[in-house]
Amino acid sequence: MARTTLGLIAVFALIAAACVAFGAYFSYVTLLNAHRSVIEARFGIAAERAADVAEQAASLGIALPAQSTLTSLLDREARVEPAIRSMDLADEHGIVLFSSDPARVGIAEAQDGGRGLTRPVRNDLNEVIGHVVVRYDPQILAAGAAALGEDLKVIALPALIGAGVATVVIGLLLAALLRRAVRRASDPRGWPPAARAALAAADSIHREAAGGSRSGNLSLGKSTSGKSPSGKSPSGKPPSGPAESRRRA
Repeated sequence: MARTTLGLIAVFALIAAACVAFGAYFSYVTLLNAHRSVIEARFGIAAERAADVAEQAASLGIALPAQSTLTSLLDREARVEPAIRSMDLADEHGIVLFSSDPARVGIAEAQDGGRGLTRPVRNDLNEVIGHVVVRYDPQILAAGAAALGEDLKVIALPALIGAGVATVVIGLLLAALLRRAVRRASDPRGWPPAARAALAAADSIHREAAGGSRSGNLSLGKSTSGKSPSGKSPSGKPPSGPAESRRRA
């Protein structure tokens, strides 16, 4: 019984620790996605400003490749955030027309494996005529993920240990209370008066039934002991009767 109880307590402690660990993991993933959304939203503001300027120029009839002043705008917006590597303005085919990094002009954005976010540039007919692409350093996300991981370790590890210890303590306490309740239930002196009265009534019925069966067995033994197995009387003489008197005559 004790081995089974300890085994169950260990299982419940592991389950509690696993629940805390899964909760910490899901919290980490949620916070990491929220951190990424905040970072990209911050960079997206700069991309939207550049896209608005390009759209206003396109609404005045200036074609996208002719908007040469966008180079200085992209360079100025890229310097606002140190984590931004470059800001590009690409046409509808993905070819970079203007960029804060002059070496990127003329390359295809689809061939670039860098991480970035995109904001469309539309004309008056709501047609996409280009994209503003912000390429940022992925190390900023890695640094945020590492910071979140350290913070969650500080919170999750004590919670995990506390959940395991609390489960063990509660399990031992419940086991002790259960053992005490079993001992009290096995002692009729600790029963309620109604239960003790029912037990006394059952004992009296059992004693009466046992006494009746014992007296019946005694009377049956006396009735069978008055005859011998050979049909003779207890004195050893054969029984006498009319048939015997006729034979003697």
